[in-house]
Order: sequence, then C-alpha cells, then structure tokens
Amino acid sequence: MTLTLTARTATHAALLQSSRVTLRLPAPFRPVRGPGPVRMAKSTTVALSQDELKKQAAHRAVEYAKSGMVLGLGTGSTTAFAIDRIGELMKNGELKDIIGVPTSIKSYEQASALGIPLATLDEQPEIDLAIDGADEVDPKLNVVKGRGGALLREKLVEQASKKFVCIVDESKLVEGLGGSKANSELLFST
Repeated sequence: MTLTLTARTATHAALLQSSRVTLRLPAPFRPVRGPGPVRMAKSTTVALSQDELKKQAAHRAVEYAKSGMVLGLGTGSTTAFAIDRIGELMKNGELKDIIGVPTSIKSYEQASALGIPLATLDEQPEIDLAIDGADEVDPKLNVVKGRGGALLREKLVEQASKKFVCIVDESKLVEGLGGSKANSELLFST
C-alpha cells in the first residue's frame, strides 16, 4: 500500500518542495474509509514484534531502490533494516551501482560494513531516493521527524532527493502529533 503525504505546514512545504514523499506501511495495515481522516486498521490478527514490523516496512521501502541510484540513507532503528536490505540486495546482485549518502556516522558505519559505496552530499548533490523513518504519523498523514540527533543532515539529504520514502511501523501511528519530544537544530552561516 502506498500513501502519499502532503505538506500541512509551511515548514513541511519547504522540506517537501522539490520532493515527493511516500509513506509505506507494512502489509497488515489497510486504510479505513469513511467520514473524516484516514484511519489505519489491522487486517489480520497475526501478532508481530515491533522489530518484525519495522523490518517489513523497511523492506517494502527498499523496493523503490533501483540499480544505478544514489540513495539517501537515513538514521534510526527502522532505517537500519533498510540499509541491511540494500546491502543484502547488493551482495546477491539484485542491486548494482548504488551510491549511498548517509545522514549519520551510525548509518555510514553500517553501510560501509555492508560494502555499500558511500559519498557525501557535496559529492552527490542530487539524490534519487532517500529512505528514512518518522517519529509520529497522525491519521491525516502529518509526520513528525526530529527525535534523533541527525535531524539536520536528514533534512538536507531529503531535500536534495527526488523522492523520499518515509518508513513507518504501527508504533509510530498516533491520534495526534506532539507526543514525541522533537529536537531542534540551528545552522549558523558566517
């Protein structure tokens, strides 16, 4: 299932101005139609661990990656599953000629250990696809990012991307935004 996010605030609009953002949900979720905003409902009673949900969502997000792409590699526990999957697909030859642009030291170390060729944003200013997670998603598909320490680099990479896939598992679905404590980062130019 693919749901396209739209910017609801000026801040989101600035981030998404040149990008199309797509939210991928794991297979057990389906939109519930009716009056009001879209709600997500379980379509199966199979109990999956949070890590298994994250892994499924990350693997679905990686389906957007194609050989020859420059990929923005986000940061966080869910994105780590996506980076593992990219490394796995490269190792078995299903993905070739990928260049990753990591958003943190942790993503850099993980991708490097998996043999994913890496570059900086300065070296690859145009990114085909960025993959990262979100902290919260409400029923209207508004997204909060920013609990992690790589917020600024994530924003820069996502803004340079033609397409941004936001990985979300059920633990990120909330009735209203604001429950997570988002970080703020300041960028000074001299």
